[in-house]
Amino acid sequence: MVGRYSTGKGSPLDNRFANLPLPADMCPLSSSDQPQSSPTPSANPSATPASPQLVVPRVVLYNGIPSFLLPPETQLLVEDWDSRERAARSLEDYARRVINVEPAAHHLVICRAIDDLMADLYDELIILAPPGSAKSTYTSVAFASYFLGRWPTKHILTASYSSELAEKWGRKVRGIVNSVEHQQVFPESVLSKESQAAGRWATTAGGEFYAAGVGGGILGFRADLGLIDDPISGFEQAQSMSQLEKMHDWYETDFATRLKPGAKTVLICQRLARNDMAGYLIDRNAENPTRRQRILTIPMVANPVDPDNPDNPDNPDPIGRAPGERLWPEWFTEEMVVDAQRDDYKWRTLYQQEPPSDTGSWVSVDEIKIVDIIPAQDSLNHYLLTDLALSVNTGDYSVHITVGVDSNLDVFIVDAHRARTSVEQTVDKHLALVNDYHPVESLIDDDNMAKVYVQLLAQKCRETGIAVPWRMLPMRGQDKETRAAPLRGWFKRGKVFLKRAGWNGWLVKELLGFPNLTGQGVDDGVDALSLIGRRLASIARAAPAPVVKPAGDPRGTFFDANLNELFENHSRHLRGGTRI
Repeated sequence: MVGRYSTGKGSPLDNRFANLPLPADMCPLSSSDQPQSSPTPSANPSATPASPQLVVPRVVLYNGIPSFLLPPETQLLVEDWDSRERAARSLEDYARRVINVEPAAHHLVICRAIDDLMADLYDELIILAPPGSAKSTYTSVAFASYFLGRWPTKHILTASYSSELAEKWGRKVRGIVNSVEHQQVFPESVLSKESQAAGRWATTAGGEFYAAGVGGGILGFRADLGLIDDPISGFEQAQSMSQLEKMHDWYETDFATRLKPGAKTVLICQRLARNDMAGYLIDRNAENPTRRQRILTIPMVANPVDPDNPDNPDNPDPIGRAPGERLWPEWFTEEMVVDAQRDDYKWRTLYQQEPPSDTGSWVSVDEIKIVDIIPAQDSLNHYLLTDLALSVNTGDYSVHITVGVDSNLDVFIVDAHRARTSVEQTVDKHLALVNDYHPVESLIDDDNMAKVYVQLLAQKCRETGIAVPWRMLPMRGQDKETRAAPLRGWFKRGKVFLKRAGWNGWLVKELLGFPNLTGQGVDDGVDALSLIGRRLASIARAAPAPVVKPAGDPRGTFFDANLNELFENHSRHLRGGTRI
């Protein structure tokens, strides 16, 4: 088969070929005539070709003559033409030529899935892969610029958890579209000089790029392609059902309504929770399958064959790895995998893309573990958690909860008290618990109520000589469910244990009902426990060594005094002038 010169409008073939020193009947072969070094995208929208095991150097032929046998100048022109032709038809070849990257095996799978999307084999593509796997490079950057190259009159809407991140992608795509390399492949895709802001810019052909933050409004723009890259800011936000519901509402009211009929959508992320954006879109389509959806799941370590799902083309692995083989071994080391596996919940969720099932409860019955035996007291770092109400007989409770944290950052709830009592009685109980458990920190929210409370507590401390190791945690204007999100993550990972005791009843009821119970005194224990979740989220992975208490000091160790340095001098005296 003999290919034909392409001299039509927008062809990557320029008129330099008019003077090539070749016989008149010689012309380059089309890519369909060439032996392929790797499989082309399958017509089956569910099928993903395995990565090539052998890379064969590409030979460009001219009517059966290899390019390396042509005169040097002609060889360069022919091979450059071939490179531009392939870059105009294939995302992976575009990434190689224009962005100057060499795709790894999983990047090839991503690129071919996107090529299938553009070939109209499906409408919605969900790409799930571990953090750090460079998935954004081939989607939010390479795909976006490639899309505007092939269709310079169309509109792209891209969104990330913050407008700053979305604009970062916009800035990169804008730079690529404005590059010589891009315009060599797509000469009609040119950046307009009249509209070049990072968050919104246009091509001279009328195409547009718009960057938005998840949760923000999107007005006056309609898109042919919608890209959502990392819609959730982090693991903590993903544990808050109210935050997830706000994100789902944003998708329905702001994002989806901005898509044109027939628009394609791509979601790029790692799993963070059962009901994160990926889970929401998967469930949404399962309930009402109005769009052809492709879910490309790339785990960090290849899974074994699933006998219950033998027809899944991605079973056991979309890249074709053997079970147990890690992803991108040139980048991810064995040590990185072992380190990621330290936290089983995060490993399964972020890295293996398998978030545990969630029935919709904030914490399920199975996740509340009540034990009869806890580690020895001297092997734990104790924290005293206080939530204030300062109401007597009615209203919310004042709560004191004592937890012990071991070297694995497992949390043991060892004591809990709640009462509707006067502030004086609350202070007395506070000091008694400090004296009993010698906590390394006494945690409390930094609200106005706490600032009043500590004045009386400070006076009592001076009278009794008991040093309270204060640490006030900032609330940052967050609602109570958002503040409790890290605690939920600890429960989900099976790292919270309740010592069997009489207070289990009311605390378990609060945990199972949060955040849906209404009324007074229904979530004070959860508010108190949320303090340890937030505190541990900010502590380094390696837990501190168990506290060694000074001999003969029944008051315990003064870990930190950060209440306006109220007890600074006293703490230095107790600890020999040393501050932690």
